[in-house]
Amino acid sequence: MSITERGFALLLGLGISFFLIIAGALLAFAYAILSNQVTFYLSSYFTCVFFLSVFCGGYATGKKGGIRSWVSAGLIGLITGGAVLLLFNVTASFVPGIKELLAMLFLPTILGSTGALIAANTARKQQHGLGIKLTS
Repeated sequence: MSITERGFALLLGLGISFFLIIAGALLAFAYAILSNQVTFYLSSYFTCVFFLSVFCGGYATGKKGGIRSWVSAGLIGLITGGAVLLLFNVTASFVPGIKELLAMLFLPTILGSTGALIAANTARKQQHGLGIKLTS
């Protein structure tokens, strides 16, 4: 696999990750608008959307880029987590602690790499399954 194809796979995964975050935010906004004027606590919802988007971005990278893209798929988590942390810093102007830095940078990096590894291993098993069926 060439560097260009791996770069395309990384951009595809990053695009999917950002798309899922924007879609989750729009769904939360629509839900808040259409509800009966009650107070919402959406932090757990946005946490799930954030981690799911990073995992799916890594999965798409691993599916398109193959087994060697799992290290670069961690960049999806790092970039997405850094963007969300920057958004929090701009809107809420707080100084992030160690716990927040680990939660917003380290965990998404691991989830992105894990998604890429799962996708690459699934594709590898399917290729092995096809190779065995064709030779027997």
